[in-house]
Amino acid sequence: MQTADWYYDDQRQIGLDFADEAQAETYDARQGGNAEADRALLRRLGLKPHHVMADIGCGTGILVCEAAFLAQEAIGIDISPAMLARAHDRAAELRAGRARFMQASFLSFELPGASLDLITAKNALHHLPDFWKGIALVRMAKALKPGGRLYLRDVTFPCHPAEAPALIEDWAAFMAANTGYSREEVATHVREEYSTYGWVLEGLIERAGFTLISADYANGVYGTYLAERRS
Repeated sequence: MQTADWYYDDQRQIGLDFADEAQAETYDARQGGNAEADRALLRRLGLKPHHVMADIGCGTGILVCEAAFLAQEAIGIDISPAMLARAHDRAAELRAGRARFMQASFLSFELPGASLDLITAKNALHHLPDFWKGIALVRMAKALKPGGRLYLRDVTFPCHPAEAPALIEDWAAFMAANTGYSREEVATHVREEYSTYGWVLEGLIERAGFTLISADYANGVYGTYLAERRS
């Protein structure tokens, strides 16, 4: 992919290194990966047998493999070789023949314009600064057919900036008590990654060519967005 000399390198790891084998090995357990839940999500999103979908930041491929049984084609996109190796193994084990994978991310995937019916991205867009989130959202809109849907789930802060420190402390305590992530790892996320305010992300989605259908926030920091590409 030819890019300008000012273009952001989205192949580099930011924050936690998910190219590390230890991170990849524990990813599903710590993220709460669940094939049944992903299958239910895809059905709610209206994935059909004639659809083509892509999951950006696919990790170990749980959602992509489930989509491969429901859609014409499911494309898993991730920058981590360790994650993609596990995704390939999962697809082979499940005989999910309509799944394929590429090593890329939001700013470097190469797919034909207006070729997708659905894009999903869970806990991945925060690896980009806000300026580049906007570019990524425009690229996703171009890859979707008119009326195609975008589903985003990510860590966001739906609050006034003055309220952010207290919200982050609450989140760090929750993660340490309820997941395999330590306070140190949460601090690394906040300090080195690019989770943004919910209202900023909502605006970026709209500006990129989408109609925002819904924006829901759970447990203080988890934003879920459903949007549709405008014609």
